[in-house]
Amino acid sequence: MELLNGVTGFYIDTKDEPPATSLKQFKIHSYEAARTYNGELLECNDTDVHSNFLFSILRISNKEVYVLLNKHYPFVAFASSVNEERIFFVNDKELNFLFSAFYTILDAESLNERLLYTGKKESFLIKNDNQLNSSELAQIAYWKPITLGEVLYNYWD
Repeated sequence: MELLNGVTGFYIDTKDEPPATSLKQFKIHSYEAARTYNGELLECNDTDVHSNFLFSILRISNKEVYVLLNKHYPFVAFASSVNEERIFFVNDKELNFLFSAFYTILDAESLNERLLYTGKKESFLIKNDNQLNSSELAQIAYWKPITLGEVLYNYWD
């Protein structure tokens, strides 16, 4: 999996500014998923200014599933729980089927893949495939994420 420029939400100038995903469309897709599977959309919103993802919470078949959408790329992941310290990624075949019509679905195994890097702030190098800009590399050097999922869905400020 390649980490694209701006996926963390950080950039230096407007030429590096990443694209944006639509909260409105994400709400529509989340509601449709709940309706399709006779479930309930419990919440759907922007997390906050310190995160790089939108989320919805669906209750389907008496279980709650978080649906995460990166704010900059159409990457969706599913989680059993979400908080600022940790996101527990899961796979969900039913939701995967519905959301894959609109987004690229990232599986739990890929998201839990280790982020490989060397060096310190001045000479920081990511070994995983990436197009990350220097501002993102500085954030990674500061926050020290362990997995690709922690880069793609983060609460960095």
